[in-house]
Amino acid sequence: MALRGVKVLDFSRVLAGPFCTMLLGDVGASVLKIERPPKLGGKECSTRGDRLWAARRGGGVGGGDDSRRFGPPFLPLGFHHHDPENIEDERLSTYYLSINRNKRSFALDLSHEKGRQIARDLAKNWADVIVENFKPGTMKKMGLDYDDLKDDNPGLVYCSISGYGPDGPWSKLPGYDVVIAGTHGLMSITGSPDAPAKVGVAMTDIVTGTFAHGAILAALYDRAAHPEKAGQRVDLSLMESQLACLSTTAAGALNSAPGTPPPGRRGTAHESIAPYQAFKCKDGEYFVIGTGNDAQFRKLCEIIGKPELADDERFLTNGDRVNARDDLIPILNVLFANKTRDEWWNLIGGHGFPCGPVRNVKEAFDCEQAQYRKMTLEMDHPVAGHIKVPAHPAKFSRTALADGTNAPVLHPPMLGEHTEETLINLCGMHPTEVDKLEEEGIVSCWRGNDKKDVENFA
Repeated sequence: MALRGVKVLDFSRVLAGPFCTMLLGDVGASVLKIERPPKLGGKECSTRGDRLWAARRGGGVGGGDDSRRFGPPFLPLGFHHHDPENIEDERLSTYYLSINRNKRSFALDLSHEKGRQIARDLAKNWADVIVENFKPGTMKKMGLDYDDLKDDNPGLVYCSISGYGPDGPWSKLPGYDVVIAGTHGLMSITGSPDAPAKVGVAMTDIVTGTFAHGAILAALYDRAAHPEKAGQRVDLSLMESQLACLSTTAAGALNSAPGTPPPGRRGTAHESIAPYQAFKCKDGEYFVIGTGNDAQFRKLCEIIGKPELADDERFLTNGDRVNARDDLIPILNVLFANKTRDEWWNLIGGHGFPCGPVRNVKEAFDCEQAQYRKMTLEMDHPVAGHIKVPAHPAKFSRTALADGTNAPVLHPPMLGEHTEETLINLCGMHPTEVDKLEEEGIVSCWRGNDKKDVENFA
């Protein structure tokens, strides 16, 4: 695999950072996910039995990555509930499962100096890459900032992800995907003309994670070429990633004449191309078309039985159609209302014209092309059983992916599933030292759900 031997210490939570580290794990990096040990009943677990039970539940109250509790939807755990009042903590979030494969989980308390020292030792002696998305300044307070580590690990690539960047007037503000979609332009061009809307998935988080993945690879490539094999700090923010992705729309706005109205919301329509949108069909479903040039528009008119539209002086060029969309779109609305979504697909789909039915998520993954390209990744989970998640989109002609085909895939880990092996194999500790750290609440170990463990939780 392409990144075999690259070791990633992952302090990130929720989506942008975990999405990045999942992509790194998919291409062979060893990813160690640092998570908070569990709590029970809203308090730190007071006994080893409590901690073990909470760990076995995959999180406990407040333990681990916050996304472990994002839901519904959840998948039920395969054992009896211990605490009926906290039943939601005994389920696995599909949100978490979707972005945490090919990682190992190490439950470590960074609020304790012993925990921070273990993390520092791993950062200095094991890691090639660190990914973190704490608020700016948090890692510095823990002695885990790039400046704290680079002298002992000069090859370290240290990637920080934040809401608005590590400096500047907004740097201390908390940043969530939906907020930044509002504050930095995306919502202003998403939704219907009378109301903004959020994108159906957290695209700002996802593109930030994707940019971070690419930036880390660039830094690793640069390190390999550097005469001293030096690493570096890389920082990204949700704000900057989203602004970059405004791309063509931003270029139009930035270069417009003074007084030009800013780009607005057009539903599924495109500001600069027409017709390029979804149309409601006879059955209430929608069909989307994209005419990227004049030849495609003429072809569409021929297929739908209205060749005269292509010769109408109002619609001769794309610029004409954009200016006359208020004339063109009502005509097409009437036409598309005469057939069902699937009837339009059967009529237009085989003519090499860009179009397609608007499908729901399950239909999208059941699509014959998505099935052929193997975009559903299936794996076995020790607690949830057989699970399905979106697959990595890249296909390599020679290099294996960790998807279970040519290289094994690691299931999304239970909280602390790899704590014990990390302390023994990477930190050189004796099992009795691990037990002591667990007794102190500094680490938490998930040891499966066999009968012996169940008896220990009693």
